[in-house]
Amino acid sequence: MSFLEKKIRGIYDRHGEFRVYLIAFVLSILGCLSLGILTLFSIFADPLQKLLDYPQSTINKIIVIHVLGLNISTPLSGFIADAKGIWILPLFSFSGYTFSFTLLKYIIKHNLHEYYTYLCFFILGCSHVSFLFSCLLNSARSLGRYYRTLAISTPNLMISISSYIQIQIITIFYSPNYTSLQEYETNFMNLLNFFMILLTSSTILSLVGSLLTDLANKYQTVTEESPEADIDDFESFNTSPLLTGAATVLHSPGPSIIGSPMPWYVDEEGIANLDTGMSMISSGYLSLAENDTPYQVKVNKFAKDFMMYPLLLCCLVAIGSTEFFIANLNAILNNLDAPGKLDSSLETMSIASTLTRFIIMLSTDYVCSRFKISRLTIFTLCVMSCGASHIYLSSSPIASLNFPLVVVSNSILNSTVFTLFPAILASIYGIEILGTTWGVCSGSSFFGNMILNFLYSFDFQENCVRGLQEKMMICSTMTFFSSGLALLTFGGIVFSVRNRYIARASAFF
Repeated sequence: MSFLEKKIRGIYDRHGEFRVYLIAFVLSILGCLSLGILTLFSIFADPLQKLLDYPQSTINKIIVIHVLGLNISTPLSGFIADAKGIWILPLFSFSGYTFSFTLLKYIIKHNLHEYYTYLCFFILGCSHVSFLFSCLLNSARSLGRYYRTLAISTPNLMISISSYIQIQIITIFYSPNYTSLQEYETNFMNLLNFFMILLTSSTILSLVGSLLTDLANKYQTVTEESPEADIDDFESFNTSPLLTGAATVLHSPGPSIIGSPMPWYVDEEGIANLDTGMSMISSGYLSLAENDTPYQVKVNKFAKDFMMYPLLLCCLVAIGSTEFFIANLNAILNNLDAPGKLDSSLETMSIASTLTRFIIMLSTDYVCSRFKISRLTIFTLCVMSCGASHIYLSSSPIASLNFPLVVVSNSILNSTVFTLFPAILASIYGIEILGTTWGVCSGSSFFGNMILNFLYSFDFQENCVRGLQEKMMICSTMTFFSSGLALLTFGGIVFSVRNRYIARASAFF
């Protein structure tokens, strides 16, 4: 037994399993404080355009490749965590971050072909998701044993706080003010070093936290399986199969037939009630079977559930549309003739995201139980309100008016889907396969993001040149009208059948 394992075992023996799970949870959420970069792709767009002369179409391709990495590794990370162990994910993230940031610095320094940039951001996307899943699933499997909503919501809240903190750090220490292109390059290289050190250090915290959870589970299993002989005088009753009923005679409860090896329940007149007895036994076996259902059986049940697909499509358009908007925020502001408002828009986005996740984390349980408002209702209302904001943005004459409200609505939906949707899936399909169910649903968002980015790239090339010449306020009307219509449609479908999902869960959610 290693030194670290001895220390953990000592904590477990002295303070119990809750203290170990709490430490693992704290390490996981501290690791999430570096993941604000997930919502800050815009900080890469301008340097890539200035230092490598990438056009907007290339930036959109990089976004698609980055999102491809995010979404391909999402179901894979969930499967690995459920089937093999969470601790593998932070190791993969550590290697991916080291390689991708080193490669990106080399690309900028030597002006390599854009294909290397695609590879870099693909690996970076895979690393982000592996790291995020290690933190999220470890939080759910540690403190989630006691406080499910709090455990699932807190990592996402930490990401929002992280994005706000990182925006302030970038503004103060890595300001884009420069007198020469060489200074601009040096400044961006320092920023890449900052993120590489921060993220690789955080993966170590996540690794330690996941190992703590695994060890606590191991100790708990050993404790539960250890034999207990509280009454030594009755040990001899188990020496012969003919005498095993004697223990039942001595320990049988009041309302059962004395002397029977099975606790058949009797009514007030002393007559055996076989229906009640069989019902109690069968329900007990069903309960055990529910807890011991193999992983593959639960996954197959999830995949064959036709009611899963409306949820999947709603998640697809929700994540795809909001991440498309956030990733292209710099280009959208340029179209609106407001290129200097990127920092303020990112700050608005991070504040709204942080407040949303904080409110959801603290008030969701109370609101849902007190007012009988389902989490699914809250989620679908956010989807439809964000869809309305996208359609508003597509109206070229007034798109620049109240643009911060559009930013806020996208931030709220992005925060809601990553905070509430995993809890919804856990309530419907079980927390045991949350890694797989959430991995499949969030991974599917790649298709929505990819379609919107390709549509935006086409829209930009066809309409934005003419639009900028004619002083149009927003030239990509087709893209945002399409995303807004998709959000309103699928959000409305799930909202209309929400009671069917609620009926499937063991408790109101």
